[in-house]
Amino acid sequence: MPSGVSVSPMKLLCLPLFAALFGVPIAMALPSAVEQRALDAMFAKIEAADARLDARSIMKTILEAAVVGENDGRLAKAIQTLREQQELREGNVNFGNFRWYRGQPEVKDRNAVQFVSQNAMALALGHPGVLSAANEVSFRAMMKDAAQGALNQKVGPDYTNIYLMKAANLVLLGQYLQQPELSQQGRANLSAWFNYAKLNGITEYNSTTYTGVDMDCAISLVRLSKDPHDQEIGRAILQMLWTEVAANWFTPAQRLGGSHSRDYNYLLGTGSLDVQLTSNGWLPAGKPETLTAEAASRIWLAPKPWTDPLRAIVPREVVQRWGTGLGQTATQWMTQSYCIGTCGRSKAYDDKVFAMQFPGDRLTPMVYYVMDPRNDPYGISKEPDSNGHSKALHLRPNLASVQKRDRVLLLAADDTEKPKHLRPMPELRGLWSHWVFPADATVHYADGSLVPPGPLAPDKAVFIWKSGVVLGLRIHEARKEWHNGARLTVNLVRDGDSVKAARLTVEHGTGTHPGQGLVAFSAETALAADDAALKKFAEKFSTYPARFTIDDKGLAEIRVGEPERVQTVALDLERGTATKLEGGAEFSLGNVLTVNGKELWQPIIAQTLREGGK
Repeated sequence: MPSGVSVSPMKLLCLPLFAALFGVPIAMALPSAVEQRALDAMFAKIEAADARLDARSIMKTILEAAVVGENDGRLAKAIQTLREQQELREGNVNFGNFRWYRGQPEVKDRNAVQFVSQNAMALALGHPGVLSAANEVSFRAMMKDAAQGALNQKVGPDYTNIYLMKAANLVLLGQYLQQPELSQQGRANLSAWFNYAKLNGITEYNSTTYTGVDMDCAISLVRLSKDPHDQEIGRAILQMLWTEVAANWFTPAQRLGGSHSRDYNYLLGTGSLDVQLTSNGWLPAGKPETLTAEAASRIWLAPKPWTDPLRAIVPREVVQRWGTGLGQTATQWMTQSYCIGTCGRSKAYDDKVFAMQFPGDRLTPMVYYVMDPRNDPYGISKEPDSNGHSKALHLRPNLASVQKRDRVLLLAADDTEKPKHLRPMPELRGLWSHWVFPADATVHYADGSLVPPGPLAPDKAVFIWKSGVVLGLRIHEARKEWHNGARLTVNLVRDGDSVKAARLTVEHGTGTHPGQGLVAFSAETALAADDAALKKFAEKFSTYPARFTIDDKGLAEIRVGEPERVQTVALDLERGTATKLEGGAEFSLGNVLTVNGKELWQPIIAQTLREGGK
């Protein structure tokens, strides 16, 4: 799906709060002049029907317009236009699905049918009777075929947001079309997801975008299904998601801390989850605004006992599983003033595998590491992915990392010349490693001297200091060729005020064949209120014993720390798999989400399965 999934800035519909929160159908006032102009603009795009007209926006227009009683003829045109983007060739594997963009010759993003169906059910079940009889016939015929497309899309429970969306859509499509077999399949999928999560946790973990999408799916069950059991399943999913959000929430910066699965916003780590956070009062609402019908269909208030006790636990160590393999965990250390987090392995092209937050606000860039094939450290330059969506993607390096409280050790490597190298775009522009941090932070050596822009002194730790918090960073290895490559230079780059961020950068190689790249670094955070505290921390961090080795079979290992607190990670460079992860947080195989060692998700999953999710 495309990046930036969020509520449209067009405010088309004013809903009383009661209806917005509880989905009670009410008579709608006619749109204001401003709202009507916004509707007209949406219909103008449908009339123009250019190559970038997308199916999801057409369905949103149908939803918004139908709820305010728009002209039947315009609605008929919108339904017809969406129908024209539906794959209707018998025998086609994507029958019933939609071309996301009108100009595409065939279905590329198979998720289109799920996003269309989600808003379609918000209309059909949330606002029954608002379509004219003729438009209802056309709409129902389209959704009957869409149900087949939704059913046929192959997706596993590790693709969290689309798996949950498909399951919820099938439940609701079955209810709308009076096809109970569809609903039963959706319920079976939901049961399978809980059984998967019991072992694996949530695969798209702590995501600034897709956690919000997951919540939308669960809310649709709670608000639209007539079956009380479906509603309880939705609430159980919401309880898991809000527990995860509360555990990872960094109050000083008003956003998720820790490493993130699938985070499209490099600098700020924000996304569509903000819609839920705002409606629940976690983020300031700003000036009063009208709600769209789409937004209103998503609003749901989480019980405070699910979240407030967790947010009050400080400090806290959060560990969660996103798979059963070695390193398929994410760890975060949260204090009142800072947080730091890592994941043990790479998952996707849009992950943040290492992230740290200074105190500040939502406009303060976060600290993160990224291995980048486009020399785009801040995620500013977007380009089409394989589905035609504009995104700023980076690489999935082979990764091994461990974290214990506030100390991290990470080893990352990539070989862009491997025949099956995984990349988000067909042509690379080079290979870089970037450590990004807020521009107003000062950077020091251990003796307290400031680090000027340009090359860093060889083999020196640096200390990024801001608002009474220090991040120690020691880049032990930075290579191009894994085995014989000389150490590469680390440069401090300050790109100006436009991005409010600066970076440490290593250039592993340039051009379409940049070759190999490898980095190994350790990091640690602490409070440092003044120069003396900074110097004391820096002197200790700089003297930790460190040893990096690599053998002729491509096994790389980095070991850092004093004997009582040593960390070791090893990576099979040829196979791309971690072989050793030592010195990290304690986490047993049976746990899926713990806060200070207490398991939080398994009781929710167990109760759900006992009550009928078997």
